[in-house]
Amino acid sequence: MASVTQTIPSFTGGISEQPDQLKFPGQVKDVVNAIPDITRGLYKRPGAKRINSQPLPSVATGGSWFHYHRDEEEGSYIGQIAADGTLRMWKADGDNAGAAQDIVYGTGGETAIKNYLATNNSENIQFLTINDTTFVSSRDITNANTLVGSTGTTAANPNTHFAFIEITRSENGRQYGLNIYDNSTPTSFKRATRIKIKRDTLDESGGTGQCRGIGIQTFSVDAATSYTGSNTVNVRGTQAQSATTFASTAINVSTEQITISNHGFEDEDEVTYTAGDPAGALTSGNKYYIIVIDANTIALAATIDEAKELLSINISSQGTGNHTLTPTENARVTSGKKNLIFKLDIRGQQGTIGADGDSNSDYACAYARSVILLHGGEGWETGDTVRVTMDQAKGRTVTGTVSSGTSSNSGLGESPATYVIEVTEHEEISVKSTVFSGTAGNGRVRPEPTPFDSDTAVSGDQVLGGILAELPTGITGTIIGNGIYMSANSSFNVEIVEDDLMRSMGTSVNDVTLLPKQCKHGYIVKIANARISEEDDYYLRFEGLNDEDGTGSWTECAKPGIPKSLTNMPLVIQRTALNNPGTVNEVAEFTIKQFEYADREVGDDSTNKFPTFLNKRINKVLFFRNRLAFLSEENVILSRPGTVGKPDFFAETALTVSANDPIDIACSSTFPSELFDGIDINSGLVVFSTNQQFLLSSDDTVLNPDTAKLRSISTFNYNKDIPPISLGTTVAYIDDSGKFSRFNEMANIAREGEPNVVNQSQVVPTLLPKDIDLLTNSRENNLVIMGKTNSDTVQGFRYLNVGDKRQQSAWFKWKFNNPLLYHFIINDEYYFLDTDNFLQSIRLVQQESDPSITQDNVEFLLHIDNYTTDTGSSSYSASTKLTTFTGVSWLPLVTSPNYDLVVIDTNTASARVGRYGKPTLTSSTSFTLPGDWSGVTLTIGYLYEYSVAFPTFYLARQQGESNRADVNSSLVLHRIKLHFGKIGLYETTLTRIGKTDYTEVYESTELDEYQVSDAPYLEEFIKTVPVYEKNTNVDITLKSSHPAPSTLRALSWEGDYSPKYYKRV
Repeated sequence: MASVTQTIPSFTGGISEQPDQLKFPGQVKDVVNAIPDITRGLYKRPGAKRINSQPLPSVATGGSWFHYHRDEEEGSYIGQIAADGTLRMWKADGDNAGAAQDIVYGTGGETAIKNYLATNNSENIQFLTINDTTFVSSRDITNANTLVGSTGTTAANPNTHFAFIEITRSENGRQYGLNIYDNSTPTSFKRATRIKIKRDTLDESGGTGQCRGIGIQTFSVDAATSYTGSNTVNVRGTQAQSATTFASTAINVSTEQITISNHGFEDEDEVTYTAGDPAGALTSGNKYYIIVIDANTIALAATIDEAKELLSINISSQGTGNHTLTPTENARVTSGKKNLIFKLDIRGQQGTIGADGDSNSDYACAYARSVILLHGGEGWETGDTVRVTMDQAKGRTVTGTVSSGTSSNSGLGESPATYVIEVTEHEEISVKSTVFSGTAGNGRVRPEPTPFDSDTAVSGDQVLGGILAELPTGITGTIIGNGIYMSANSSFNVEIVEDDLMRSMGTSVNDVTLLPKQCKHGYIVKIANARISEEDDYYLRFEGLNDEDGTGSWTECAKPGIPKSLTNMPLVIQRTALNNPGTVNEVAEFTIKQFEYADREVGDDSTNKFPTFLNKRINKVLFFRNRLAFLSEENVILSRPGTVGKPDFFAETALTVSANDPIDIACSSTFPSELFDGIDINSGLVVFSTNQQFLLSSDDTVLNPDTAKLRSISTFNYNKDIPPISLGTTVAYIDDSGKFSRFNEMANIAREGEPNVVNQSQVVPTLLPKDIDLLTNSRENNLVIMGKTNSDTVQGFRYLNVGDKRQQSAWFKWKFNNPLLYHFIINDEYYFLDTDNFLQSIRLVQQESDPSITQDNVEFLLHIDNYTTDTGSSSYSASTKLTTFTGVSWLPLVTSPNYDLVVIDTNTASARVGRYGKPTLTSSTSFTLPGDWSGVTLTIGYLYEYSVAFPTFYLARQQGESNRADVNSSLVLHRIKLHFGKIGLYETTLTRIGKTDYTEVYESTELDEYQVSDAPYLEEFIKTVPVYEKNTNVDITLKSSHPAPSTLRALSWEGDYSPKYYKRV
């Protein structure tokens, strides 16, 4: 047999569950409470410092935990949301660490906030911290308050039913008419198309020497009950008047008057008189003209001019029997006919009729009469007549005499010329013009046309005033600028009669250039660009100057009265105040509230839809490319960029698709893929479902709705309760699909192609328990730590990349005195909260404040957990030689620790620096130590054990980059040599087949090799452990439970080797 030796230069490979012959040099069967480091070796993890001597106050059972780092000066916080939705916060480090912070329930109120957060599964509550704001969302499918809803409505129009008309052109001789209606049933009206002069009072018989009654004048006639101050005398329709019969006794000979009760006649009415025995001076069958005395009394004139001059016939006797007056004209009309406009042109030419022409009686006037229809009006039909007089034209002079009139009824002077105009043709027009169940045609707005005289300016106010006066009952009109805003309590439509003069606007227009420059403040109109599609429609709102009607501008807005706001959205927690900063009484104020999310400000349900998370739950809040991202079912929904302060999930404008619009995209998969988490990387956003991974990316440099794509990149199972983490250039996540969990690492994630996914836990297939729910990492320290709530053991993964090559992938375990509730890493410090509610931290990088002992310029860390310097008050008894410590109030709060309580003298000036003792508890808050411990700096905490289980050692030969172990040979181990770095007290155990275990405790210093005042620690040490067993018959374990450091750098073994196998020949 040959004597051989081999060296394992480092133990930085961590745990491997492979057979020992397949392990790489430096891998071990098990390692607990150590950190594999390629520089320092396999060293004992630092101890856990208690953040406060007392547990965190008021910690609720269960609940969801999160942490928050404010800044370097203020430090960090840890928070809990209890099952009932109550928020609690504590300081994690810095001033007043461990103290409870003040909580304020802000917008939404405490009840609504707690209702949203209440859950029986702590993993339902998800957190994301961006700067000073922590978003909190709930996945709880049993809580109806977590379903995103909508509330509120967009701004409505000033009135429910409205319209606006605007004058676009001013023109003489035009009627600015409207048809207002609320149903499609048309109504008709008649309009004159031709008229003539039926008769007049012009006298062509001569003898006056003048042409009276000539001139040119335009008339606008409406049927009315009276025409005081007007040129219109009366309007008569097509219905004949009935005859009026009276008795002879009704004639008053002395007054020349006839009494007829409610006779209904008008001045100058033409009647035919009939009687069997006519009254004196009257002839049966002749025509006479009415002079109205009062409502019950008339007189008769021989001519219309005498009727005008009130020259009544002198009736000399009553006659006998009945007398009848039959009107020759139709009945008078007092309404329903208007806006008949015509121009009379009466011209006269003098001519001689006498012999010498030297007197007036020698001349007569020949007249040329014409009438021009300017506007046919409304309600006029064939047979209607209008009697008018001209302003300047006069008729003949009538002088009263005894024979032709009485002193009481006679008059002198010129009588006006009278003209009767008759409609000879008309047309019937059918339009929709009935509104609000009124009389047929009540919505026909026909104001008087503008002046036909081109020299008369057309006034917009006059036109608008005319329209306003014509509006039907139920519609309110207000003149604004060059238009009228109309409103009503019921719906109505407005139709412009002459669309070259005006335009109307209701709820929509098809050309934005048609919008008025002055309008009702708050008026909202839809711009309908296409008749077929609504996808390019948008809405504008008129913003009046100083919120007043009139001058203003049109701005884009949302469709009136549609839902605008989102409810049951993720909450936020914000640090809103800091009281007594920099002191031991420092306390921060945290406000939890319903966050303000932007409302829908433009568009409608076609052009600016609600995001797809409406009526769904938000599974996770993420931050990507300056956008807030929500995961909901199979969709990724990103807000508009730069709106994190007030997240906006609606488009900025409905006019066009913008690069700044929100992005709402669904993943495409052949099986259900509800998205639960994601992580931002250089090439995009990796999002995870429970069975598939997707990449949200863009082929363009700018991510926008047009360029965004979401494609599947891998199909691995994923533990939705644990967020993925970044390892710098790769992404790692937990897969818990089997009996144990897997730790997968995804690399080379690109926009195209598939990434490389490696199961980094393949060498430890049973190390990671199922349902891991605690995961944290430090990229700076290349460290990942994971575990389960209520377990006292966590699993660690140490990795190191040099260039593109992975130089270290090492697994290890840490075991604590009590189970964990939560953990996290901030600034090279690992924090964990145990089930006794003590918040502790392990510094991954040594700091000056860490408990240590320095000698010979070398610093040695002390390794105890849950340590503090709070030991109450102490007194030494010379008689008992015991030091008694009392008032240690936290002692009973540590329940069922796994390891012993110890006290260490950390005073380097002490004569016994580094000594430690195990206290004897004398009560719940006191203990004793042997010897005099008074007046020294003490650190008190709990021991923990560092252990390394070595694999079976084989003679190994390197083949390329791998080692091949010789398992067929005979190897008898004589001894092993342990190469230590910093080391104190430790022990080795040999577990041998068929023999009792052999354990030897070693102290790194030997007799006469250190001074009395020095601690028994060395910076380097090599220890030989005798074995003398066959390699496969012995297991070797290294342990250290002492507060001293323990660092294993290398191992070499020596033994006898014999290759016992047949050689092929």
